[in-house]
Amino acid sequence: MKILPIFTEALRHFGYTEEEARFLYLVATHSGYFTCQQFLKFIQAKPGKRSMAFARKVTEKKHASSKEYLRNGRVYHLFSRNLYEAIGRDNVRFRRQHSTEYIRTRLIAFDFILRNHDYTYLESEEQKLRYFCDQLGIEKKILPAKRYSGAIKDNFTDRYFVDKFPMFYNPKASPPPCGDIQFHRSRL
Repeated sequence: MKILPIFTEALRHFGYTEEEARFLYLVATHSGYFTCQQFLKFIQAKPGKRSMAFARKVTEKKHASSKEYLRNGRVYHLFSRNLYEAIGRDNVRFRRQHSTEYIRTRLIAFDFILRNHDYTYLESEEQKLRYFCDQLGIEKKILPAKRYSGAIKDNFTDRYFVDKFPMFYNPKASPPPCGDIQFHRSRL
């Protein structure tokens, strides 16, 4: 997984190490929530001073809050507007408070990303649209979308891939022919 140096440098200005900055970038981009165990997995270290120091740092700087969950230990919520803005993620909804079910889903998705870091992840709506429409030649109208109404009457905005689940591809594999790609859409 490639993280552009401009993003890690932006996070290092907040007083984080290179490893911490890389980890926080992934949290801000893919989850909004993390555990110390996930941090340890990322830096490939054992429980101890490093994870405790990182947890203390991120909460003392008021970039994250923490909450104890039954049998799951402590979960950290990265909410700092300044931190998200520094990496161009100021419009993601990860900063808001969420339900326990949502938090659990985001933590599982983040575990997946940490275990599968060899892939190239499509991190934004723009990247996903470019990949599917420009590279694979798929029409935008068949991609998963949600329509939002604006403040002005009859003014709508279509957003794609609103579930924010990890989307990736293996850059070493050749893309399938467009005839082999199928999407199933359902309207609730």
